[in-house]
Amino acid sequence: MKKQSYNVNKSNVLIISVIVLIVLFVVIQFYKVTHIELKTQTATISTVYDKVSSEALFIRDESVVEKSPSGVTVACFQDGDKINVNGNVAMQFSSSKAAANYSKYAELTKQIKYYQTLEAQTVGQSADLETINEDIEQKVINYADGLAKNRIGDTAEDLDSVLVRRQLIIGEDVNLLSIIENLRDQRNNYQSYSKPDRYIKTDKSGVFSSYTDGYENLIDYSKVEETTIDGFKSALKAVDKAQNVSNNIGKLVTSYTWYVQTLVSADTVKNLENGDYVNIVLKDDTSKSFKAEIVNGAEIALGQKETLLVLKLNEMDADIAKLRKAEIEIRRNTYEGIKVPSEALHVLDGKKGVYVLIASQVKFREVNVIYSDDDYVLAEYDESNEKSIHLYDKIITQGKDLKDGKVYT
Repeated sequence: MKKQSYNVNKSNVLIISVIVLIVLFVVIQFYKVTHIELKTQTATISTVYDKVSSEALFIRDESVVEKSPSGVTVACFQDGDKINVNGNVAMQFSSSKAAANYSKYAELTKQIKYYQTLEAQTVGQSADLETINEDIEQKVINYADGLAKNRIGDTAEDLDSVLVRRQLIIGEDVNLLSIIENLRDQRNNYQSYSKPDRYIKTDKSGVFSSYTDGYENLIDYSKVEETTIDGFKSALKAVDKAQNVSNNIGKLVTSYTWYVQTLVSADTVKNLENGDYVNIVLKDDTSKSFKAEIVNGAEIALGQKETLLVLKLNEMDADIAKLRKAEIEIRRNTYEGIKVPSEALHVLDGKKGVYVLIASQVKFREVNVIYSDDDYVLAEYDESNEKSIHLYDKIITQGKDLKDGKVYT
């Protein structure tokens, strides 16, 4: 009898436990529904664009500079350097050893000239330590900037130079003449390698780039506006195949005018004409924008679904000279205002706006939408309008029973 009573009690405990869990679950869910956490977002100025993403090809007027069939060929220039007609674009050496020794001779000569210039600058120099310190700060900034962009160039030498000048001004012993003499002694060991066997000259002027990919003539530069959609698609596929460029020492980009070809939908060029300007940026580096003129593809036939846009640009540097294929953004119109999440928009008395939290009180701010996307709208910022959204307002993006004037505690 006692055993049976024990089993009944055990069963009742289990039932009660289940009921408690169910009630607890219901209470928690009710709390979540009735007690929605208030979330806000600070109102700041944002810039957005009418834009479309697409895959593009880059076409330049460029010609490859090939190595000599024998010996060792070394470029005379760095990426981005300008070369004049009949300039020495490369040097020819009989062997790798000869090329290395010439490089050592040239480096020592460069160091000698550097210290000679530095020595000349310090003769009779006024001891203006404050000016030197300011110069050091600027040279450090330049060096850090070059380091971040992997383009140190002359910034390291500039920094070293000004540091030595400071040492001399504050009275530290720096014997520049001794340094120069020592470098000259070292250079004498390489005197027989002071010149290459011969130079390779160029019959064109342009910007040098050590980067070649084998597709310099993939699309005829002189007929860039005549490329068909099928021709573009074939070229786009072709550049994915690696080419043998081991015989090249670099190339010359002989015109500052270059082109971008990209296939876009007909809607993209709506309200655009050939001759209009747009901005393009690389998808993997949106910090730099290029102004481009539409030279072909904006004026399409009725019923046409896609078009090959040809864009003309007039800016050239070492990075641009390496571009062949990349994802780009074409930006048409630019809008500036306060970005508001779509879920934060409300309508009060027929007016669109947002609720903001000011010192624990809810206020309704009117919004004039100047741009909208799936996830957000851009509100016009008018600092003279007291009823509109203000900079640094706390926009309520989540809350329950929001009302103008309601106080949250």
